[in-house]
Amino acid sequence: MISWLIEALVASTVLMASVLLLRSPVRKAFGAQIAYALWLLPVLRLVLPPLPTSWWQVAAVAPVQRATEQMAVLFVAPVTEAAAPALPTLGPVLAPALAILWGLGAVAFVGWHTLAHHRFCRRLLNRASTRTEQAGVHIIETEAASGPLAFGVWRRYVAFPRDFAERYDADERDLALAHELGHHARGDLIANWIALIVLALHWFNPVAWRAFRAFRADQEIANDARVLAGMNPMRRHSYACAILKAAHPTFLNGTVSATCHLHTIDDLKGRLRMLTTTKTSRTRLAAGAGVLSLCAAAGLGLTASGTVAAAKVRSTVESATGVDLASL
Repeated sequence: MISWLIEALVASTVLMASVLLLRSPVRKAFGAQIAYALWLLPVLRLVLPPLPTSWWQVAAVAPVQRATEQMAVLFVAPVTEAAAPALPTLGPVLAPALAILWGLGAVAFVGWHTLAHHRFCRRLLNRASTRTEQAGVHIIETEAASGPLAFGVWRRYVAFPRDFAERYDADERDLALAHELGHHARGDLIANWIALIVLALHWFNPVAWRAFRAFRADQEIANDARVLAGMNPMRRHSYACAILKAAHPTFLNGTVSATCHLHTIDDLKGRLRMLTTTKTSRTRLAAGAGVLSLCAAAGLGLTASGTVAAAKVRSTVESATGVDLASL
């Protein structure tokens, strides 16, 4: 079990790094939806069972072998540098101890974020006044919200600040609502919880933290693309204004307070650049779906447990720590 888990964590890290490299060119070539869908790869790898031994003969595994070896060395080699002579004898004790530490960290991570999310939602609802409903989503105005946001999985909400009607004109209000309803319609809130669980499994991994931020950025851009589909330039301008006001609630007096999902200027610029792109044609979407399928088959097939690449990970870990993953 521990052997499979280590292989899955290393392989999913390799896939995260690959998506980080591919997301921008894929978005330019096939659209924001396909780039966002790339983030399925590391999630699927974490739940992928070991493949039959016949898959060991898969060709062209050298790049994956090199990547997995580098990732394994990145996370386990520093341990050997500190106490190399003693590690072979500590291996049987070290592996379970690290597994317990990893598990406690993952549970604490999920627990803390769940509690914080519950408190945040409770604060929004306790300070809410106006309530309406649209498409099964409860729409509220609350003093606790500094900008438009969507929350809730079982009971779905869209929250707006009390001064929403004063800061946004009619077009901007409609577009902001369409954006937040889009998050619910696309299942983005569920995707965020899945991503949070994946991040909990990788709580020690800087690549995963970078990937999580990129995932959220791609999610927003993909939702923007859905809302923008078929819009004329005037509506796109209104949408840009809505994004800026959401990112900077006190925009007019010069104070910056980020309240949209994208909290950095670079991410905000990425969303605004999205407004200048044209609608992705069905042909490009179909081609992108084909490329995505090929990437999934190659990425999952070459990194799955039971492949040459997985065997290389086990060998690297054993040589670095003295721990035989096959025996765990």
